[in-house]
Amino acid sequence: MAAAPNDITKDTIKLGQVETNTESVLVQWGQVVEIDNAYLQASWTTRFWRGALFQMILFGCLSFVGPAMSDAISNLGGGGLSTPFLANLATSLNYAAGFATTMVGGPVVNKLGIKLCCILAALAMPLAGSGYYVNARFGVDWYLLFSRAVGGVFSGLLYVSESTAMLSYPHPNDRGLYLGIWSAMRNSGSVIGGAINFSNNSGSPKAGGVTWSTYLIFIAFESTGIIYALMLSKTSKVRRPDGSGVAMAQDISWGQEFKALLKHMKLKKTWLMFVPAFYSFFYGGTNGTYLSLHFSVRARALSSLLSPTITIPMVIAFGKLLDTKRWPQRKRAWLSFLCWIIPQAGCFIWIGIEYSKFGTKKAALDYEFERNRWAEAYIPYLLTFGTGYVCQLSIYWILGTFSTDVKSAARTGGLFRAFETLGQTVSYAITSNKKTDPRRAFYVNCGIMALTIPCMIGLIGLVPEAPADYDIDVEGPVPREVVPKAAEENRHAV
Repeated sequence: MAAAPNDITKDTIKLGQVETNTESVLVQWGQVVEIDNAYLQASWTTRFWRGALFQMILFGCLSFVGPAMSDAISNLGGGGLSTPFLANLATSLNYAAGFATTMVGGPVVNKLGIKLCCILAALAMPLAGSGYYVNARFGVDWYLLFSRAVGGVFSGLLYVSESTAMLSYPHPNDRGLYLGIWSAMRNSGSVIGGAINFSNNSGSPKAGGVTWSTYLIFIAFESTGIIYALMLSKTSKVRRPDGSGVAMAQDISWGQEFKALLKHMKLKKTWLMFVPAFYSFFYGGTNGTYLSLHFSVRARALSSLLSPTITIPMVIAFGKLLDTKRWPQRKRAWLSFLCWIIPQAGCFIWIGIEYSKFGTKKAALDYEFERNRWAEAYIPYLLTFGTGYVCQLSIYWILGTFSTDVKSAARTGGLFRAFETLGQTVSYAITSNKKTDPRRAFYVNCGIMALTIPCMIGLIGLVPEAPADYDIDVEGPVPREVVPKAAEENRHAV
């Protein structure tokens, strides 16, 4: 690993294929990085507004009022409806539409920009809550399916945008912390959603659906997403604490973008990440059905509050662990893998035992009337939920070790989220048929875990010592955009 960064001064430096005039540069990870002195000399407000940390907070806010609210509904089991099957079908359509968007999300985000894509995604966020509200109150099935499908198209843009930012905005030594902050904020949204669920439904010790007024509060939160999207800075204006900008290759045409995407698809690391990404949130459909069929309404509402609350300190601590400098990157990658694969394997065995006790019969376990039995059946669900986010952060962090260039990161993030949403599509699809034994989907989940292990071993074996700061998907390094132009904008813009 390179020594601690050293500031040096030069009149002219050579970077990529373009000569740039800068006041100072930074030697980091064996690479020369331009320093934006105008940013460092700007007011505290400007530095905070354009800083990478604030951008990650804004992405966390978008996740807070968008995906987190949707997750809070899903965490009720079956979307809080009286049976999980229609909700599972709607969620499957949502992820199928998201898969279509994320597959081509890299080129779209690179051409339209992260900020515009987030604005489009934010405008569609209220569709999620409205679909469940209309179904719960008026019994309209088609609108739930329609709203989830349309919402999936636009949420795919947010998935790729936030993935791109997480892979490219932070310094390599800060990536774990920033990932932890983003995940914690997303789960904070789920905590708020869970509190709403629990306060509205804590008096229902039986099976069934949640009260329809619950969804109105979710719609209100989802409608604020546009505020955070508009507050985002353009990528060219984002700065890290030391004044360095985000590695950003110059624009290429739409045709070249799709050519670069095809090249990216052929990389060994892309296909090694396919199964782990597919697996990462596959448990959403299988465990959500488990929760819906075997726990009371208020036990499910409590779960939607408890599970993200437990996850928040877990992901923050895990992010800090990933940034520990005492170990090389590959060793940290191994440690991050073991942190989730071992507990998840144990939980899957545990849930399998619980399924053998339930059989094909429904139940309504409640924490007041059957506390010991409820705890026994619920703890493996809780641990699987928490380590699921650790799994995703682990894969994100590993993928971030390959390149810091925003263009390449958009393709990596897009394909990762495509594979992830494909897994969720399949998971919810196979649990949407009420005639199918729900245990079959769980067995499929176990099989995918077994396939994930060798893929993760291969992916970790490719982890480099230092990431590339240029677009690795084009013919030769594409020059980065020159910093002084954006620096001049920062002098006058907040």
